[in-house]
Amino acid sequence: MAARRPLDPPPSPVEVERIVEEIHRRRLAEDDDDLHLWSDAPADVITYVLEHRRVARRVQVADARAALRLIRAQRARLDELELRALDICRQDGDQQVPWSALARDLGVATPQAADQRRDRLRATVADRARRTEEPADAEQAERAWTLRNGARIRTAAAALVRAFDDIAATGNGEALDVLEDIEVALDGYRATHRQHAALVYYFGMLGRALGEKAADLPAVRTAVTLYHEFDAVTTPDDIA
Repeated sequence: MAARRPLDPPPSPVEVERIVEEIHRRRLAEDDDDLHLWSDAPADVITYVLEHRRVARRVQVADARAALRLIRAQRARLDELELRALDICRQDGDQQVPWSALARDLGVATPQAADQRRDRLRATVADRARRTEEPADAEQAERAWTLRNGARIRTAAAALVRAFDDIAATGNGEALDVLEDIEVALDGYRATHRQHAALVYYFGMLGRALGEKAADLPAVRTAVTLYHEFDAVTTPDDIA
């Protein structure tokens, strides 16, 4: 009997973003009429490719295979969250939830089955952690961060555009030039890593242009906070 090949770990956050970008590029190339409904959240992408199928059969198949990989990543994340929820419920104290109640919440037959489920989740999550490498370089770290924070970046950029009058009132021409770049980026927004990273860099440029005045503008303050979070993740420890 042939030896079993070790199972690959589910896609990492960096790989998930690459999969999402690949699907989006295929759909753009096909002039998919439904792309106005696109969201870059992995769960939404899974639903999108399986429900919006007005594209060539080869694209449907490629996207369906990509969706299977995204589902693996989502399932792994749900395992982590379920384990965390069980651990919270079973913490010592007055609010500790009995296994009999958790069995009902989980939909299993007995308290023992609920306890065993937590043990299996612990083993599964620990095994995945051993087989999953952390981002190895700055580019991977950037991708992982923008994947987690894409919605925040998009919201912050839109808030800056709405705050145009307040920013213009500062009389800072450089800040207005940066804001124009942000507007252009939003006009062609496709929820890709490169666009998210570019927007965050613009946030940093806007903050530097406004200096102390940035703190007086809530939309700018939020954008600058995102820039600093991004910078902290992507700057090597020996340089920071």
